[in-house]
Amino acid sequence: MASSISSGLKTSDAAIAVGVNRVNSVELFSDGTNACSVILYDNASAASGTVLAKVTIGAANLNTTNQVVFMNPVRAENGIYADVTGTGAGYIVHFGG
Repeated sequence: MASSISSGLKTSDAAIAVGVNRVNSVELFSDGTNACSVILYDNASAASGTVLAKVTIGAANLNTTNQVVFMNPVRAENGIYADVTGTGAGYIVHFGG
């Protein structure tokens, strides 16, 4: 099995990959005060299309990290686009073709 590519730490909406890919995991970080979320879309350039994954953390949550690892990676046909919400939020997506 090939290794994953890391998006690196992101703090705003971003195009993660173009074309056919697989989402292996997504990790969301909060500032511990504000609610936040990241939604991954099957799209190379916009927050639209099929939702591949959504990760959330509630407000005032002592657990400031939420990670989802897919044992069977989620296939994206068109690319991967991440839409993040919440003050102080950050995320990392691990993906690969």
